[in-house]
Amino acid sequence: MSPDVNSLQVVVDQPRSWSRRLTITVPAPRVQQVRRQVTEQLLRNVRLPGFRKGKLPTHLIEQRFGPSIEQETLDRVIQEAYKEALQAQSLSPITQGQVQNVQHQRGEDLTFEVEFEVQPEVELNRVSGFTARRPSAAIGDEEVDSVLERLRDDHARLVPLPEGATPDFGDQVLVKIQPLDPDGAPKEGEEERSYRFFLGEGQAIAPVEEAIRTLTPGGEGTFTVQFPDDFPDEAQRGQEQYLRVRLESAEKKELPELNDEFATTVGDFASLEALRERIRADLEQDAQSRATAEVRGQLLDQIIEANAFEVPDSMLARYLSLMTGHAHDDGHRHTPEEEERISQLQAMLRPQALSTLKRMLVVDRLAEREGLRATQDEIDARVEELARKHERSVSELWLQLEKSGQLEALERELTEDKVFEFLQSQNTVA
Repeated sequence: MSPDVNSLQVVVDQPRSWSRRLTITVPAPRVQQVRRQVTEQLLRNVRLPGFRKGKLPTHLIEQRFGPSIEQETLDRVIQEAYKEALQAQSLSPITQGQVQNVQHQRGEDLTFEVEFEVQPEVELNRVSGFTARRPSAAIGDEEVDSVLERLRDDHARLVPLPEGATPDFGDQVLVKIQPLDPDGAPKEGEEERSYRFFLGEGQAIAPVEEAIRTLTPGGEGTFTVQFPDDFPDEAQRGQEQYLRVRLESAEKKELPELNDEFATTVGDFASLEALRERIRADLEQDAQSRATAEVRGQLLDQIIEANAFEVPDSMLARYLSLMTGHAHDDGHRHTPEEEERISQLQAMLRPQALSTLKRMLVVDRLAEREGLRATQDEIDARVEELARKHERSVSELWLQLEKSGQLEALERELTEDKVFEFLQSQNTVA
């Protein structure tokens, strides 16, 4: 049987593990067939003075619209041939193909190249024989005490400072600040402003807090302050400024006593001991989760080191955009300064993003290879468990999870749990 004269010739190159370059040759008869279709469509729709619609001579169409016909022909042939070549080679691009090196002469074959990225090939030849160290999840009394102190601070009462006292770190102050010229007059264009904040929490620069701590409520003073070299406003870094500071009021935190009565104000706890037990249980649960995450990270990192693979540039770029909140800018044009800040932030986050993506790809590959993806029955069971825990109907919770997109996250969580159960059975966790 003779080969089909309209069959494409496709050569596949692999410049990198996650990219493909197709060199596609389209036979001349196929190109001419598309060209005739384009010309006939033009004949049916074009009107010129002196000719009825659809009755234009072909040579006149070629004379008037030749370049347009040629371009439309190339566009159609390339689009159709590219789609057909992808299907023939069972390739699924994750980026738009970049067409280049188009070569064509009238009456001859058309040749072009198209390059694109594909899902990276993750070959996991070794996933066992590794050792992970599980960190301790023990919780000491001092950690429970620390949480209790934070709760006391959250439930503190603010009371005015004793007469004649100056505020200290941890006190809430209300101040009015007026920038001054060197001669002591209010600085032009700078209004007096009021600020309320807690001293020592970094809401004001250190020299301003030091000035405030010299005042008693109702008092004021003129101070020279120097802005630190890491101040957010670059124009003010290292600059001196004259300020008039007036302390309107100052309040100190009065912490509640740590007793059974305090426990009842925090939540539904019968005693302080019951509150301590709940805090310890929550801390232990958090510690267990962190320890599990640490073990999983160790195993994945060892697997990645033993089975090297690359991550496509486009995949990394998209993930960095998500991390920095610039995945959907709705056409917003950034200033050069904004572009520079985004670039610096993404460069800083690049190692973390690369590590996260590699871990995700390993989990996905193992789930596929070992048949560990969450089943519908497992997803249903988890939704029912969550519904019981939160005292809600299963159907109501299911609809909420589906509408919010959390159902997919739940499925991935179940899949990851199964993958890590498999990995722990193949490796040592000490």
